[in-house]
Amino acid sequence: MSIKKIVKQVRGYSLQGLVRAALLKLTGKELMISGSCEGCGSCCNKINLQTERGWVRSLKEFEEVCNKYPEYKRFGVIGKDEQGFLQFSCDWVTTEGLCKEYENRLSICRKFPDKALHFCGGGLPGQCGYSIDAVVPFDKVLQQEIGKKK
Repeated sequence: MSIKKIVKQVRGYSLQGLVRAALLKLTGKELMISGSCEGCGSCCNKINLQTERGWVRSLKEFEEVCNKYPEYKRFGVIGKDEQGFLQFSCDWVTTEGLCKEYENRLSICRKFPDKALHFCGGGLPGQCGYSIDAVVPFDKVLQQEIGKKK
């Protein structure tokens, strides 16, 4: 992998995220997402946004995102996290924790949770039904077992 690709890949990583990536590499593990949505709405009330350049850190960056993608105006800034990334709340989440326009939700909402959370130093909300775990990939386990049979 070229240096340029590596820099692009780790651009949105926090220091903690870089350590997490290194540990995965050293242990031969990969991230696996499991579980399902519990409809708590926590992810909608405290979300970070990522662009091609990394996680959004300033109002100026957020304005640029909204100019390019007007549908992102549904997010309101609620503060910053420990990493210095802006955190947002979505205007479309109901008091029941559900999306009022579920069928028309954004692609970032459809893709939640994203493994990138692990590398920005963040994590999933406590009551989230999903989990992101570091696991040994199945093909490695299979190869180890085949090797034992020989």
